[in-house]
Amino acid sequence: MDVLVLGARGTLGRLVSEGVMSRGHRAIAQPRGEPLARSEVIVNCAGASVAMALGHGWRGYRAVDVPIGLGAVAHARATGARLVYVAVHHPPALRGCAYVDAHEQVAAAMSDVDGAVVRATGFFSAFASLVPLVRRGLPVDVGDGRARTNPICERDLAEIVVDVALGGDGPRDVAAGGPEVLARREIYDLVAAAAGRRVRSVPLWLARPGSALLSLLHPRIGQFARFAAGLARHDVIAPALGTTRLADYLQEDASAHVGGSRTRSAWHAR
Repeated sequence: MDVLVLGARGTLGRLVSEGVMSRGHRAIAQPRGEPLARSEVIVNCAGASVAMALGHGWRGYRAVDVPIGLGAVAHARATGARLVYVAVHHPPALRGCAYVDAHEQVAAAMSDVDGAVVRATGFFSAFASLVPLVRRGLPVDVGDGRARTNPICERDLAEIVVDVALGGDGPRDVAAGGPEVLARREIYDLVAAAAGRRVRSVPLWLARPGSALLSLLHPRIGQFARFAAGLARHDVIAPALGTTRLADYLQEDASAHVGGSRTRSAWHAR
């Protein structure tokens, strides 16, 4: 079976491609800017980066994710391919955030095609990417740390996505989280332990206007900052489909970097 993977160069897309090939199928990486290849299955892991740093793109999530997603939907509709889209698990209160809204616009457009939406909580790699910032003493958390979530390892998520992509009939909406429900303070304690420094946080009252100002200067960073501020106020908990613990992941990540044997691309993805 041919599986077209959009976003195959990103962390999740690369793992999905590896999972597809490990099961004896062909993973097709779509070159940017070229017409979509024909395939039996499309997995859309593509989208604007969520890296909170310059150099990862300027345009906002609606401007990037929606055209990519609607293009994939149109291609699936025209060819009869099964489409699996990786979106974001979120509480209703965050539905209006640009980051969430971009994903939900694409999910809504899939109503008349064969496929499924996999809505994931935060990726472990996103927290691992904060370790260098904490080592530099930069604030990386928002609020009082009481909101809870169960982030998922991208390796576990890739296996879930491949299962859904190759499984045919099944739920059209799959929410996926990790095995542990943790308060944000507990998560950032783990990040601090990996960094060897205390995590500094920004008060919530400052984060809200700060994200609005950032949106004027850099739409993508500002939009994700608004989403992050929302996460500091609301629990985001999905069914525990992953099995990897965050502490184990961060320890493995730190060991790999010390050994110089691992390279990772930024999330956004994905």
